[in-house]
Amino acid sequence: MIMMNKQTRHINRSQRLFIELGTPLLLEACAPDRSATSQLIGMQVGSYLIVQLTENNWMQTRFSSGDTLTARYVLSDDVFEFNTRVMQIIEDPDYLLFLDYPDEVASCNIRTEKRVECFLPVRMTLDTFCLKGTIVNINQNGCLCMVDSGLFPDPCAVEYLNLSLHYGQTETLTIKADIRSIRKQGNQASIGLMFKHLDGFSKNVLSALVPALKI
Repeated sequence: MIMMNKQTRHINRSQRLFIELGTPLLLEACAPDRSATSQLIGMQVGSYLIVQLTENNWMQTRFSSGDTLTARYVLSDDVFEFNTRVMQIIEDPDYLLFLDYPDEVASCNIRTEKRVECFLPVRMTLDTFCLKGTIVNINQNGCLCMVDSGLFPDPCAVEYLNLSLHYGQTETLTIKADIRSIRKQGNQASIGLMFKHLDGFSKNVLSALVPALKI
């Protein structure tokens, strides 16, 4: 029997994406209801990316081979995006998508408001999950939190958090925020968050907690 080997493809290392494994990727199809958060778990430089979805996201999106997607991710406080195509799907043992390696990555540079450094204890909750952390910088659009990386759950399974901040004697302000980035640094993890909505009352409380914050 003659064995046929796959042709070796030349890899241009200059094409490598500056993105860490474990980075959350927002995948968007043409239809808004077919968008989902995934997690980058592998790549072959110049050939393909491998991303993992949760079961809920998999059932919601129903991506299939040949679908054209836009992927977005956060790096160094900037948002990057690229167009790609679903090459292959795998459902067992995990929900995986193989995506075309991007030819070009563009910067969206969405940060328009300078963040103010601070030190605010915060409690982050979602369903039964609860974790204490510290907000280290903030503006009217979002904040950066530091937490114990060993306690933070699988990023692919979490898309948003409820932030609870204590003020006054016994009062608590709760803000819902989308996760935009997660970066692990030793035993700490930095979580970039974007507030879903800040009403006037919430802005007043944040301004009282961080006097340098002008909102």
